[in-house]
Amino acid sequence: MEILTLLKANIRRRKGTFVSVVILMFIISMALTLILSVSKSCEASLNAAHSYAKSGNVIAMVKGTAFTDEMRKKLDDEAIIDHYRATPMAVISYGVDAPKEKSDISCFFSSIHDGIRLLNKNCTDYEDSIPPLSKGEIYMSYGTKGNLKCEIGDKITAHTVSGDYDFIIKGFVTEPVFGCMNIGWKWQFISQEDLDIISAANNAAKTDEKCSTGYVVELYKSDDCKLSDGKFRRQVNLDTDIIANSWGSLTKDMSMHYTNIYSDNTLGIMLIFILILAIVVLIVTGHSISTGIELDYTNLGILKSQGFSSTKIRISISLQYFIAEVIGSIIGIVCAIPLIRVLAGVFDPISGYITETHPALGTVILYLLCIFAASVVFILLITHKVCRISPIRAISGGRNEVYFDSRIKAPISSRFLSSTLALRQFTFARKRYVASIIIAAILVFFMLMVNALSDSTSSKKAMEMMGAEITDVNIKFNEKTDKAEIDKVLDIIEKKSEINKRCFHYGVNISLNGEEIFCSVNNYPEDTLVKKGRAPLYDNEIVITEMVADELDLKIGDTIDAARFDKHEQFIVSGIYVSLYDTGMAVSINADAGKKLGIEAKVTNGGVNLKNSEDAEKVRAALEKEYGNKAEITLTDPDDDLGLINNAVRAMRIIIYAFSLFFALIVVSMVSSKAFTQEKTDIGIFKSQGFTTGKLRLQFAIRFFIVSVIGAILGTFTGTLLINKVLSLLLRGIGITNFYTSFTITGILMPAAAICICFFIFALIVSRKIKKVGIRQLITE
Repeated sequence: MEILTLLKANIRRRKGTFVSVVILMFIISMALTLILSVSKSCEASLNAAHSYAKSGNVIAMVKGTAFTDEMRKKLDDEAIIDHYRATPMAVISYGVDAPKEKSDISCFFSSIHDGIRLLNKNCTDYEDSIPPLSKGEIYMSYGTKGNLKCEIGDKITAHTVSGDYDFIIKGFVTEPVFGCMNIGWKWQFISQEDLDIISAANNAAKTDEKCSTGYVVELYKSDDCKLSDGKFRRQVNLDTDIIANSWGSLTKDMSMHYTNIYSDNTLGIMLIFILILAIVVLIVTGHSISTGIELDYTNLGILKSQGFSSTKIRISISLQYFIAEVIGSIIGIVCAIPLIRVLAGVFDPISGYITETHPALGTVILYLLCIFAASVVFILLITHKVCRISPIRAISGGRNEVYFDSRIKAPISSRFLSSTLALRQFTFARKRYVASIIIAAILVFFMLMVNALSDSTSSKKAMEMMGAEITDVNIKFNEKTDKAEIDKVLDIIEKKSEINKRCFHYGVNISLNGEEIFCSVNNYPEDTLVKKGRAPLYDNEIVITEMVADELDLKIGDTIDAARFDKHEQFIVSGIYVSLYDTGMAVSINADAGKKLGIEAKVTNGGVNLKNSEDAEKVRAALEKEYGNKAEITLTDPDDDLGLINNAVRAMRIIIYAFSLFFALIVVSMVSSKAFTQEKTDIGIFKSQGFTTGKLRLQFAIRFFIVSVIGAILGTFTGTLLINKVLSLLLRGIGITNFYTSFTITGILMPAAAICICFFIFALIVSRKIKKVGIRQLITE
């Protein structure tokens, strides 16, 4: 009963602090509910899509001539394979054109089969059934919609080895294996009549290893097979050679990783940010409690003299903040639940399926319980100073000095009285502002981090350093072109502008030590961006990414076995390079090395990166004059970005900025309110000496501006040192092991200025209480 009495009194006396903690926990719990629920919804919805489609553990695109009776028998005899499903398909490798966009994505077409779900016209939910297709109609995977910027009713043209075929888009479907926007292969669905026509024409045409007909072979693990999907694929390949004889393959685990890669990474960064904000709440709470104990020194002594034990007082303080945290958390969860579907929908066009809402209330409550537990322990540690309060000393007014804690005396200037006096007050009580400095530093660090993410997606140099292939002039040849002809094209370009990088390579999947890896057969290997070692200049050399090196336990100088269909060769790892192909799981060899594996590095498209991008128009004009009837010449739009992916980064940037500024408001309100309470007597003295309310408010705000500047400098310094390393670690899942951003003056100053200005404005707003302090306050004291 005594504890409840103290609890009610504490809440009544400190309503502002109580409400502030409620708001802070409201933000944290709402964000946790959204992040964890969206993550769970994405995972559960993708699992449901794979379950509905009955996806195999390994999916391989096998050339028709390679899927022989002997191959089928090997699969039948493989002990770790329960069964397999082979779906006839026609390979479309020359790209697909839509009214608004042309794409080089590789597609394989088959007739519709069980397990494919049709989206409604608004792409917001699934239809109950999927109508059959007529000749000339096509169902396209949802991820293709973003790639081609196409809509239902648009006409698309598929380029094949046997000619071009036109189709009308009848709808978009969820195909969970290849359906996301960032997987290069796409599985599209046409009528059986169209499939028979294209297959017959492809078989009759002169085909090569990439453009033909074949099968989508799905392999299913036996019940007693305990291998992971990756190890299962490797073992099956070693036993049957099916992967080595395929155009490419994908495990279900890899597909799920690629499909949710952007949602996982975006939500992961947001989760870290929110958990850091939870630590900020603990810091602010600790500061509030510590200051409150100092201000209530006499009252606490009186309570002790009346028989209230230190334990009861500490429990009442802990309960005050615990109740505030619980109330804020409950409100946050309730408000977040309706927003889960909205946030999840942001990732649907990227991931290629419709996310169904699955609130992760259990996980959210677990996180919140951890925060509550940490908060209780932290508060009990802070309130330990209650045990040291002596009732006699407190009642007699013999408490320790709480106003100044430093011997540093900053000079005071009559010319800049408000500013210098604010600096003096800061240096005299700097311990009081340590928490605010740390908080400002944390907020600036995360704002700087999200700036770096946003800037890197629109910076050509940054994307190049991270392994993306950035071109200014793009060339799409009418037919496959060898290096000799490309050299002539480059000669024309060099007459108009200096070339920075040549991007003409042929991409295939090869087997490395039994693992299928994307391989770039480069006509100009000397232009490869190598981090360690050197480019693959000889026909027995290969460069690998850091992720391949880690996955296969390789280092520079090691020998590796490479296979393509029935050809096997040994290569020496000459370097570690940077690439975003296949989310960083890629290798590269030169054209001569490709020939040893039976791969001709002829290309249908490529591009150049110019030293001076402004010369691009001159280069295009020169190329069109010479090659206008042999190739299509286009320029990369300098304002073009990563579309939907960049929108997700922008959304994350807005959320972090909004949360940071709102946190700044609450934190400044709590800290400045305590500071104001501590300094009522000082304010009365200043007013008695002729200081106006306006000058005192300005002085108060300047003090918090100084605090924020120190925090901003600390956050900026830490950010410039660590952000590239931190993001390289966080974004490793999408292949970025070398995150790069060049910090600009604007990029650095914007978050720092935002926090500093907010601290100043919020402190100025809170300081309006100074109006209520008069000289009578001094007389009373």
